[in-house]
This record gives sequence, C-alpha cells and structure tokens, in this order.
Amino acid sequence: MNEVAFVQKREADWQRLTHLCDRADISPAKLKGEEFHDFIKLYRRVSADLATARTRSNNIQLIQFLNDTVARAYGILYRSPRHPLWRSLVEGMNLAAQTVRRCRWFALTSALTFVLSGFLAFHMLDLFPQSRTVFVPEGWEQVFEKWKSGEFDEASPDQSIMMTGFYMTNNPLQAVLGGGVAASTFGLGTVGILYRNGTLFGALAHEMAPAGKMPHLFISVSPHGVTEISGLVLSGAAGLVMGYALINPGRRRRAAALKSAGKDAIVLLTTSILMMFMAAPIEGFFSFNPRIPDALKVAFALSSAAAWALFWTQMGKSSEPASSGEAQG
Repeated sequence: MNEVAFVQKREADWQRLTHLCDRADISPAKLKGEEFHDFIKLYRRVSADLATARTRSNNIQLIQFLNDTVARAYGILYRSPRHPLWRSLVEGMNLAAQTVRRCRWFALTSALTFVLSGFLAFHMLDLFPQSRTVFVPEGWEQVFEKWKSGEFDEASPDQSIMMTGFYMTNNPLQAVLGGGVAASTFGLGTVGILYRNGTLFGALAHEMAPAGKMPHLFISVSPHGVTEISGLVLSGAAGLVMGYALINPGRRRRAAALKSAGKDAIVLLTTSILMMFMAAPIEGFFSFNPRIPDALKVAFALSSAAAWALFWTQMGKSSEPASSGEAQG
C-alpha cells in the first residue's frame, strides 16, 4: 500500500470527522440534519480506513490515530442521550419511592425497632427508675433539663444558620452509620443504632411526662421530625436489607447476595441522607422558634406527613413494573 497516497486521499475525511466529533461532544443534537448524515457516512468510511491500515500498514501512529478517531465517533453515536436536569430529578424521585415500596417490610421493621425501643425505655424507667443511667447518656442531663423547662431561647439568624449547619453535618452522619455498619455486623449494628435513638427519645418523653410537657415535646419535634425520623428509618432499612442478604443469601454466595442487595440499600441510604439535609433547616429555623405558634407547627407537621405518605405511595407508580410490588425477603 502506498501509505503517502492513502493518507493524502483520505485525510480530508478524517479531519472532517474529527471536526464533527468536536461539535457533537456536548450533544449529537448540536449537529444539523445534513451534518449528522455526514457524520454517519464518515464514521463508516473511517472505520473501513482503520481496517485497511491495520491489515496493510505497519505505521503504528497512523493506526492509533484512526483507532482513536473511530472510537470517539462510536462513543458519540451510541452513547445514551443526556436528559434535562428536571427529568433526572424526577427519575431519581421515582427510583427512591419505588425502592421504598419494594423494601417496605424492611422499612416497617426499622420503624418498629425505633418506636418499640422508645416504649421500652419509657416503661422501664417507670418500673425501674434506677435504670435511668442506662437510658440517659452521660452529658445529656443539661439537655433534658432544658427540655423540661418548656421554653426555647430565641435564636438570632446567625445562630439558626450555625445550628442548621450542625444538623446538616450530624444528622446525615447518623444515617450513614445506620446503613453503613450493617455489612460488618450482619445488620445488628443497624438495629443497635435504631435502638439507641429510640430509647433516647423514650427517656426524654419519660422526663417530660411528669412536668406536663409531653405536648411541648411532640409539637417541637414533629415539624422536622417527620422528615428526619423518616430518614433515620430509611437508613435503618438500608442496613437491614444488607443484613438480611448476609444472613439469608439463598443459593448465592454471601458476596453476590450483598452486591445485589446493595443496589436497593444505596438508594435507601442516599434518600435517607437527602431527607436529613431537608430536615436540617426546618430544625434550625422553624421547630424550636418560640415566635412560631404551636398550631402552625402542628399544621406543618401534618402537611409534611401527608406529603411524604403521598410521595411514598404514588410517586413513580405509573412506571413501576407489576412485579416490583413484591417485597424483598
């Protein structure tokens, strides 16, 4: 093969395909109709040139150049179309709701673990007051006393921002811990974190009851708690999904079962973290603000609960495969 003549004859097409690749890098839609047809024709011609160079030339640089050009064109021609941001957000929300419905029994188990732990601490403190040292962590006395006063200090905007930042750091960390420790503890670590959070809330409720401040507790916690505690429950569900896969892998190896369960677990955990972020500004600016009437806090909490219930039961249902309604495990 006369390599010089080959290059001179075909180089114009190679440069033209490179130019079209530069324009289509952002999106193939950037090419006009005629340009797109030229792109396809040139892709086929340069592919043929690559085959010719591989079989009839020893010029490694030429072969590499043609190979890179064809590979680049192939990637542009066959890559998945990029969706608008809003569509990606909708698809993400659909996936979150569908995953929660599919893993609903794990979510229910997580919720019951949290709630029953709270009841356990509440009633154990009634029956055995000496168990207070077990359920009330060291260093929380001052926090409990502040709650029993039934009053919140009015926070400045700077303080509210600072507390929101703290909640956005601390609360997602709890979600990550709740889901992350499952793989190394067969789910027991997740249960332990749910238990610890549940008993802490139950102990606080027990402290508030004699002071007649139980309504104050629930009214103050509910505006952000609907979202935050739901996020905690989902992080627990993520851990339970992985724990169950390790305990009951079926005919698969545990590594394979964990890998499969991890797809749902990562969606649950990511959703949980996002919910924690959503709850943080509500907690920082709204829930503990003494200027906001209790009636408004209750209305906000009820509206949040209704919105989340609608989201979990209806979001993405129209595109959900019929078989996805089956719960895992």
